[in-house]
Amino acid sequence: MAFFLVICFLAWRIICHAASALLTPHDPRAALAWDAVDPAAFTNLAQDELAKTGDAHSRLAKDAAARLLAVDPLAPGALSLYGKAIAQLGDAARADKILRVAAAHLPIDLVAHAWLYDRALETGRLFEALPELDMLLRARPSLAPRLAPSVQALLEAGDAVEVRFFRLLATAPPWRAALLAQLAERLQNPNALIRLFGRLQASTARPSTDEMGLYLARLLRDGLYDEAYSAWLVHLPPDRLSRLGLLYNGRFQFPVSNLPFDWMFTPVSGASIAVAEDEERKSLSVEFYGARVAFANVSHLLMLAPGRYSFSGAGETDDLENELGLRWRIYCAPKPSETLATTQLWKNTIPLRAFRIEFSVPNSGCEAQWLKLEIPVRVALDADVSGSARYVNLAIESVVK
Repeated sequence: MAFFLVICFLAWRIICHAASALLTPHDPRAALAWDAVDPAAFTNLAQDELAKTGDAHSRLAKDAAARLLAVDPLAPGALSLYGKAIAQLGDAARADKILRVAAAHLPIDLVAHAWLYDRALETGRLFEALPELDMLLRARPSLAPRLAPSVQALLEAGDAVEVRFFRLLATAPPWRAALLAQLAERLQNPNALIRLFGRLQASTARPSTDEMGLYLARLLRDGLYDEAYSAWLVHLPPDRLSRLGLLYNGRFQFPVSNLPFDWMFTPVSGASIAVAEDEERKSLSVEFYGARVAFANVSHLLMLAPGRYSFSGAGETDDLENELGLRWRIYCAPKPSETLATTQLWKNTIPLRAFRIEFSVPNSGCEAQWLKLEIPVRVALDADVSGSARYVNLAIESVVK
């Protein structure tokens, strides 16, 4: 008889646990009716009440968190839920103590670290906010877009905070690229970004190529061509500075970085772009697969002073079928509609041949220039293209009158 009662009791407990687990995500109160000591149900109940406004809900959240702590003192996040409820009831000083203990007890407790981060910003303890920022982003880099506005406010607080933030970035945390991407897009004052990247470039944790791409794109968006070019020169390996020329990497002798002032190959559906190598030289190779491609995906930013220049090279096409053909175009970066020069349109099959065009850079309004390989498109059918093209020995030289 006793054995039968034990079996019945165990079966009932299993049913209660199962019912509680089923109800917890949607109705934690009902879940607690089945299992009055279910930690997950207490957690969900506290979270649900914290999401609502009003002291009554905050008190219910506090009671749920207190019962959770009584049932399981080591439950992940239990202490931070209790502290956050205390904060919503207006006792910020006590909540601060509780949430600091919670953060120390469980370093990945995002509730605790988020509250401490917000609290540090509210009270002006900006140096204390930075370690909390680090913890939040290490645990969840996807928070970068949400945290970027507050980081912008931090950087506007003065040089001391900016230096401390740089020191944090100089440790190369795993979230650095994600946050820098947000700052490059959002910072209203580009000078803060220029100072930040300047310090990073002088540090042992220099910006990666991807991070430089984000930075240079922002400077170019703001029309800061000289600043972008200077930053790119600092990023360049020192042994290449003597080999810049007017068209850097014109023979594709260096790996393509996809940064402005070097070749940029933008991926596009229906075509492939690569640097091919044979026994004699390296070449730019473009292959089209018969799709409709408004192609303008090979580009190079130039910094030519006002004057007269020539653009030259050699190229060939193989069964390049397109209504108009493929060409190089040079235009002013601030004024994309202001074309300085274009090569002849090539299509069908053309054996390797040299080309050369001359152009002038005006005295104003053309601080930088884009060199772009493109198919000019007037209507959609102009973008239908198949076949391939190859270019070698590209160069820009000054023309002396």
